[in-house]
Amino acid sequence: MIGDRTLLTSAINSWWNKKAAMDEIERGEPMVEVDAWMALLRHSPVPTALFSSDGELADANEPFLALTGDRAGSSHRFTRLFGVPPHAMSASPDETVRLDNRYYLAALTGLPGERWLCQLNDVTTLVQGQVDAHERALRDPLTGLSNRGAFLPAVADGLLDNRRDCAVLMLDLDRFKEVNDTLGHSVGDALLKKVADRLTATLRETDRVARLGGDEFAILQIGAEQPDGAEMLAKRVVEVVGRAYLIDDHMVDVGVSVGVAIGPAGQSTDAQTLVKQADMALNRAKQAGRGRHSFFEQAMDDAMQGRRALELDLRRALAFRQFELHYQPQISLADGRITGMEALIRWHHPTRGLMQPGSFVPLAEETGLIVPIGEWVIRQACADAHRWDDDVTVCVNVSARQLSSDKLVGTVAGALAHAGVSPGRLEIEITESVMMSNLPNCMATLHGLRDLGTRIAMDDFGTGYSSLSHLRAFPFDKIKIDQSFVREGDVERNESIVRAITVIGQQLGMQTIAEGVETEEQLEKLERIGCGSAQGFLISPPVPIDQTMGMRSGHRAGSMVAVPEPEPEADLYRLVYYSANTLVGLEEEVTESVSQILRTSQRNNAAVGVSGALMFTDGLFAQILEGPRAAVEAVFDRIQLDDRHAEVRLLAFEPVERRSFARWSMAYFGPSETHSFCARESDFDLGAADANEVAAHLRRLLAEEDGFDGALAA
Repeated sequence: MIGDRTLLTSAINSWWNKKAAMDEIERGEPMVEVDAWMALLRHSPVPTALFSSDGELADANEPFLALTGDRAGSSHRFTRLFGVPPHAMSASPDETVRLDNRYYLAALTGLPGERWLCQLNDVTTLVQGQVDAHERALRDPLTGLSNRGAFLPAVADGLLDNRRDCAVLMLDLDRFKEVNDTLGHSVGDALLKKVADRLTATLRETDRVARLGGDEFAILQIGAEQPDGAEMLAKRVVEVVGRAYLIDDHMVDVGVSVGVAIGPAGQSTDAQTLVKQADMALNRAKQAGRGRHSFFEQAMDDAMQGRRALELDLRRALAFRQFELHYQPQISLADGRITGMEALIRWHHPTRGLMQPGSFVPLAEETGLIVPIGEWVIRQACADAHRWDDDVTVCVNVSARQLSSDKLVGTVAGALAHAGVSPGRLEIEITESVMMSNLPNCMATLHGLRDLGTRIAMDDFGTGYSSLSHLRAFPFDKIKIDQSFVREGDVERNESIVRAITVIGQQLGMQTIAEGVETEEQLEKLERIGCGSAQGFLISPPVPIDQTMGMRSGHRAGSMVAVPEPEPEADLYRLVYYSANTLVGLEEEVTESVSQILRTSQRNNAAVGVSGALMFTDGLFAQILEGPRAAVEAVFDRIQLDDRHAEVRLLAFEPVERRSFARWSMAYFGPSETHSFCARESDFDLGAADANEVAAHLRRLLAEEDGFDGALAA
């Protein structure tokens, strides 16, 4: 067709040029002899027509007339046929037009005399193929639903409607991986199709559902009253998707978690942001126990931004040598001799101060940074062990990610060789949860470490579901009895459990050590039961390596570490007060508020030489300020203007010689069923305490905070 068009156009132009030249010579004006070349047009199979300068049809062949209709008059005007005048179409060569439900490539050629030659080449097959390919690119091939590429533009269109709110619901199937692992991917694919069918049947015509990938789905709800409409839909989705499925004679049960974000009408939220907000709400729903829905709240985004900033800082921490190891001694209950040192990591953050592991280790595990951090811990612990007596072991905790890495055995071997430490002096601690994870390399790595000559200990024994089977699966050297059996709950029942674990350890030839020893009474019971070793705040808090060099055997706190007395300061005052704690809300909100208070206090007060400590309990808030009198008074005045404080009660404001708190520190205690990051309740009665009791209690809490995950300190 293109060849026909080129030949035809060339012939017409050649003839026209010759004719025009003769006319100009003989008569001085152009003439058009249509009959001389129209025969060429009529014999072409390509629909072809000649239009005058004003768009009137001058002549056309039969294919053109059959396509456009054999009607006279205005129906054959160029503008009527194609919607634009000829000169406008000529500016866009090879324009595609639709006539009689087919697509044509309209090639327009200008001729002398301001006439136009129009040829229509049928490209319907090509255009339809492109349309089909585009639609396939926006469809999920398994379920037939829209995919992410189609869903995001739909959300953007919904947000453009200033009259109505829209809602995005992000869905994630619960326990889908177990279906794939146990029944196979064919059953998993069939399940996804059935879920897609149920979701489609649940929605209104105006709603849009998409599969984003894997077991993730998304719904766009438009035109419903928000947030009630989204909440009703979320509850319905959880109920419908959670019903049982019958697939290939298998009864399959899965659930679904839903995150919801509302796009208010008239606001400038973009599609990507709204989807991200729904995804954050989905994570909250999954953390809350799955099979439920959660709405996005701004605190989630703030927490996510804070988490991202912390992750970036964490990536730089290794390069800038910001980590440090503290050590907590372990003693033999038979003679009080120091038998080991457990390595506990600390982070000297440039702005947040000294951070405890509970504040960053979970993030390191989630991002995979725990592997290089863990390698540094092993190397540093082995190097520090070289400074102690040969009969003192160094204990290092190893995470699930490290244990599944094929580099762990080589890392340990290299660290021992470089430090010149005997393999028997390194004790690797793993938790029951690691054993329960069924990691593919777990047992092979443990046997590789044992072959090196290192010792292996099971940490937090008794908190898992199959402790005894783990002891049978691998010959551990030591069992670490979890601190919950030492200092919490039913004393008599716990004592019986500790006695049983001790007997099991003796029968299996494994040493036993109790964690979290805080009182003389606990220590005496452990001795009476026959437990081999102990560690905890009563013996010593974790301390830097230099302070371990002055340790001597003994049971009581402070007797093992020689802590230098701080120098006296002139014009040093201590102010102690407490107030009602007005911080309420969800766990992440409270955590972020507590962290923000700590950062603000540290930044503002350090500038004027004020240090101290803060403690949050379930109902009260206590703070100690230490520094120059004028600075302390100014800080306290500012505190009383803070809306987060109510019913402020001043306990003491008096001169002191030395500071009790060299830097800003914080502890948070509350009921664990309300806030999962709190390890236990604080039974300290602030309302009945004096200033000295509050200061002593805070020192003890902050010193022992290594024993639980929830404490925040800097």
